[in-house]
Amino acid sequence: MSFLIKVDVIIAVHNAESTIEETVRSAMNQVIPDHLLEKRLTYTHANDDVTDFSIVNIHFDVLVCCYNDASTDKSLEILHRLEHDFSKSSSADNERSASAECKIVIPSKLFTGTASQDTPSRGAGYARNQAVKLREKFEQSQKPTRKPMHHFLCILDSDDIMHPTRIAEQTYAMLALGFDNDSQHLCNKTLMGCQFDRIPKDSTWHYQNWANSLSDERVYLEQFRECTLIQPTWFFSKDWFISLGGYLEAPEMLHEKRGMKRKLDNSSDEMKTQHYQLVHSSELMKPPDASSGTETTTLRLAEDLRLFYAHLHSSGYLHLHRTSHPLVSYRHRSGMSQSSSTPRKLLLKLRAKAWEDLVYYGRRKRGRSSYCTIWSKNGFAIWGAGRDGKDFLKALSPDVAASVVCFVDVDKKKIEEIKWYDNPALGKRIPIWHFSVLRSSKSNASVSQAMFGRIDKRKASALSHLQNHFVSDQESYTDQSTKVSEKMERQHATSDLNNSPITQDELTTLPVVVCVAMYRTSGAMESNVASIGRIEGENLWHMS
Repeated sequence: MSFLIKVDVIIAVHNAESTIEETVRSAMNQVIPDHLLEKRLTYTHANDDVTDFSIVNIHFDVLVCCYNDASTDKSLEILHRLEHDFSKSSSADNERSASAECKIVIPSKLFTGTASQDTPSRGAGYARNQAVKLREKFEQSQKPTRKPMHHFLCILDSDDIMHPTRIAEQTYAMLALGFDNDSQHLCNKTLMGCQFDRIPKDSTWHYQNWANSLSDERVYLEQFRECTLIQPTWFFSKDWFISLGGYLEAPEMLHEKRGMKRKLDNSSDEMKTQHYQLVHSSELMKPPDASSGTETTTLRLAEDLRLFYAHLHSSGYLHLHRTSHPLVSYRHRSGMSQSSSTPRKLLLKLRAKAWEDLVYYGRRKRGRSSYCTIWSKNGFAIWGAGRDGKDFLKALSPDVAASVVCFVDVDKKKIEEIKWYDNPALGKRIPIWHFSVLRSSKSNASVSQAMFGRIDKRKASALSHLQNHFVSDQESYTDQSTKVSEKMERQHATSDLNNSPITQDELTTLPVVVCVAMYRTSGAMESNVASIGRIEGENLWHMS
């Protein structure tokens, strides 16, 4: 028995003439590694019968779908040439030879779509949505095929490279996930990433090591710090993608040079759908500059982050597939990618909005007026009275920002001299207290740290603390040289609390959002956070 699995490699192309050929050839050059041949999988039929099979029983139908988003260079010309070259045979076998470790070739086809001539670029999200639609257009000219067991999308950027075993590895990993309690296969709701290396080698090595080293638990818990599965490694069900509504697109009318302001005023109505869409209120406030014909909307930016949180909003699963070697080479071109041009504050606003929707108000589209979480009941604290903490506060909606009880910090100047953060927009002063006011266990007071550790940028120790900083309440904390004296903590803990409407007991259970970067203080910050006895993913989330 053979099982049909369709895989569409989705490539959005815009002015990528220097890299697109290498990218496409890597997608067309896929093989099955020997180590997967002996591994077994199971398939449950509609009548509950179970069939045992291996990856050699899978018939792969791979279509590399490239959509040209109004390129002004030779990208489209290159795509048409490649399409012609590959069409000379039923697969790309003539373009590759199997190595000693990879003997079975996965047949693949290339299909290209393009925007109409003289139309403006619509952005990466729009281009990927159009690339997803190319399979249907391609099959209109092909003989009908049987229904696939699964149909996956494999995302690839137009300047990145797929390693030869990526499709086989991620397909097998998806099928091996098993079933949930409702007997639904987990691959139907899982966003899978994989490990990657960088071009040039070791560029942004700290980020690469962090992303490649996350456990599935950390992939989930650090979701508001970053998109913890990078988009060029995404692999997920096409049906799931469609159920999420695809990538968010800026309304087409925003790209017209005439009447832009009038049409933008109605864009919020156009964007209303039954799908969750991550849009910060500030993104609909500024119209494009109609006089100059330029577009200032940010709706076309951060398409990966928006879909990532739409996936989580629908209770999707996250999984980082680990292999003995990376499956994607992720190109770093400083200042030349869309991600590098995306404003830092926009990313923070989107993460703050996602946190509001998923955590503060509760996930799964619960009504805001009737659903009460621990965060909205008594308010919450922001850990970090510096730039990141204040920017997070400013990014919150007014109702949520009003729930902020206090900032906590370790900076003596902020605590003893500044004392308050005044924000006229909120109509109230927010006190700045020592973090120890949040702690209920006195046994940890003598070993928490007064100052953050120094940032260690030496490569060898980049992740030396990654597995050690998340200690449980029962574990003892290692004494370190920079301790807070019990006397100073008592002074900070009682300072100004007498004038606060919240009691000390309420403070010890107050939920916390941490707006101080992780893994950069030699363990000092993580140790301090652990000392307050909160539980990550429940009453504590990291935002930086």
